[in-house]
Amino acid sequence: MPTLARTMAEFTFALRYDAIPAQVKAAARRHLADTFACALGARAAAAVQALKKHAIAQGGRADATIIGTAEKVPSGLAALVNGTMVRYLDANDIFVLRRGGASGHFSDATAALLAVAERYRRSGEELLTCIVASYELQGALAESLNFWERGLHPLTNVAWVAPIVAARLLGATQAQAVHACGLSVATGTVVNTWIRPAESIPMIKSVAVGLALERAVAAAELAALGVTATDDALEIVLAHLGPRRRSRFDPTSVELLGRRWSMTRNMLKLYPAQINTQAAIEATLRLHQNGVRAEQVRKLMLHGHRNVCGGVQGSPQAFAPSSREAADHSTPYVMALALLRGRLTPCEYEASPWETTAVKSVMAKIELVIDAARDRAFDTEGILGVRLVAQLNDGRSEEINVHQPKGHPDAPLSDADLLEKITWLLQTPATALAPRRMLDLCNRLATVEDLAALIESCGVERQ
Repeated sequence: MPTLARTMAEFTFALRYDAIPAQVKAAARRHLADTFACALGARAAAAVQALKKHAIAQGGRADATIIGTAEKVPSGLAALVNGTMVRYLDANDIFVLRRGGASGHFSDATAALLAVAERYRRSGEELLTCIVASYELQGALAESLNFWERGLHPLTNVAWVAPIVAARLLGATQAQAVHACGLSVATGTVVNTWIRPAESIPMIKSVAVGLALERAVAAAELAALGVTATDDALEIVLAHLGPRRRSRFDPTSVELLGRRWSMTRNMLKLYPAQINTQAAIEATLRLHQNGVRAEQVRKLMLHGHRNVCGGVQGSPQAFAPSSREAADHSTPYVMALALLRGRLTPCEYEASPWETTAVKSVMAKIELVIDAARDRAFDTEGILGVRLVAQLNDGRSEEINVHQPKGHPDAPLSDADLLEKITWLLQTPATALAPRRMLDLCNRLATVEDLAALIESCGVERQ
């Protein structure tokens, strides 16, 4: 019986671009454009600047580009910085389970694959093939295992998968890819230490991604040089964590790799905020579009499942966020900004608006109600929707219902929606790259030269 790592490596090394269904390839191109845009939108963030300074100071080979610059650093360090950039705004895609909501940002791994592909001059089609492999492997694991119930952050998924796919890109053997996975599993499994309802969220929310990717690239490179690990590292981890937890590993989705595709179950989020807040943002923006303003509102009652009206998103701490990382996980905060400004972009986190009287005043009007029926629909059907009731000062009320938020696989973003998102991402801070050109470059990506052109196009800042 092959081990889990061997099964995943076999799928990865056997996958060919021409064998991927057309809709899956099209989705991969859209997700790649979204990933680049998310990275560019975050490149001025303090955490990103600190990591960039660290990476450049290390010196070494000029393997791969730090997105948004002309700087080249070793591929592992490029993965460290770029992975943090992709994740920082909480705007990148997220996998939506068929039941129970979301599990993991699969584009987190793309920064590592991009760095390795650039170093080894792989073609655009080879990069896209490996991106699909990465998404499919992560999807299979996410459907097989509840990482949260094991005390793990879903970023663990990236730490287990990225070394295997990176190994293919750098020219290692399938057997070496299995060892790369073993090296990363033994030293890079990610314990959730930062998503807790009673605590504010620090920078590690984004930086952890980069650290995991740097280790994943190193694992692939070391395995290619002959460093070995155990074939059954994943089984060992699951055995140690399993007995104390309710969930058990279900191998069905792994066994279906290549026969059932999960790429299109990834949500392209429209707003830079945690997935469970997306429907609340959309409902509040509809309220604003209907002409309702914050000063007219006496109370806002949001009825939803436990992960939007409770947990980290609806805890008492969420009504007093103290960092950008906490704000984008706060249902009351994102609702308040949506109502006050009629939008929710990265600009709504600049200059710490959560500290202002105006924002605190609106958050104080918000009541979050966990609805038992919506909880059941969340668990059984993966419904993320909400019902928003606004009680106005003049005695009237307005009600907005959202079944699934925009970007969800059941309500996918149109090309116009994606272009709008890329537009505001590229303006934060401004770049010389036009949003339409970003999409065009990803849509025609095929050769080594195409990939180089895409990376180069992201490196020039507008004067």
